[in-house]
Amino acid sequence: MSRSNLSDTVTGTGNIYCAYCGVLHDPGIETSLEHVIPFALGGSDKLTVVTCKRGNNDLGSAVDAPFIDFFPVSTRRFFLGLESTSGNEPSVDLGGKGWIAGREVRISHLITGESHEAKIAKPTIVKKQADGSEEWQISGDPRMVAEILQGKLRKQTMLEKTITLKSGETLTLEGIEQLIAEATVETIDPSVVKTLQFDYLVSIRFFCKLALAMGHLHFGRTFSSSTYAERLRRAMRAKSVGDVDLPGAAIWPETTTVKPLLQQFAKRNEHTLVILDGTPPILLVSLFGEFDAVLPTDELPSVGPPAVTGTGTVWRVELPSRRLTTCSVVEYISMLRQTAPSGGEK
Repeated sequence: MSRSNLSDTVTGTGNIYCAYCGVLHDPGIETSLEHVIPFALGGSDKLTVVTCKRGNNDLGSAVDAPFIDFFPVSTRRFFLGLESTSGNEPSVDLGGKGWIAGREVRISHLITGESHEAKIAKPTIVKKQADGSEEWQISGDPRMVAEILQGKLRKQTMLEKTITLKSGETLTLEGIEQLIAEATVETIDPSVVKTLQFDYLVSIRFFCKLALAMGHLHFGRTFSSSTYAERLRRAMRAKSVGDVDLPGAAIWPETTTVKPLLQQFAKRNEHTLVILDGTPPILLVSLFGEFDAVLPTDELPSVGPPAVTGTGTVWRVELPSRRLTTCSVVEYISMLRQTAPSGGEK
């Protein structure tokens, strides 16, 4: 496989081949400059490929977003302050299940770079019939309770009905603020149970998309129109893990067997992409030095294991600066040896 010239693709006026779609589009198709590593995760503007805009947008929502929003990933993004393409600062939600007066509620504890706020995520409304009229008991975040009361009062007014408080007074819009101020405040149980839900398919689809972009950037259309690229596209759109057919691939969190290889390149608070030359060439990915994958870039040999030569190319994105550097595998290993602590540790 030979390298593609990305600048030719960007400035050319001919048909545009999209690695995500596997389609040669007409010259008039709307295109996007796609970050190989999503910008929201600290991707560099200098590590991009051209794709069709529709494919880029669809996969951004269906593939990138679920991985970015997974709590361990979003937490790394938050602590490094990595903004999205629209300039939005990252946040992290430490909320989960909590309890008020023995009743389970959803507690939101959203933290941004400038503030944090814990509140009941959704007010609880208990409604029962009493003497032919409705009786409501509303609990939750005061601002949200006020909005609910305002909405109910407007609706009742349109129906020419009134809302009466337990004190016998008629509720008015002006009286809602005073009602909230005088409402009973209960202390939320400080213990919050947060459940982390992880779908392995989310990780598979994300790293397959990254592999398609990286293979297209490095090898060009020779790679992205290959049989193995089509395997990656099918895996990227798979509905279940059982639909994925990627011999030789190891994708986080199931990367235990390839950790020794990955540890040669992984570095905390840095993205590292490596293509090791061989039959077939192998792509190594380490995001933040924690989330990783190993994927062939071509079909495996029919007999015997892959043959890796020990040469290749390394792309490093320093965080949070997003500074991109590129070097050979030999240069990278030499640099690691020079910076390794004394005493033989590497």
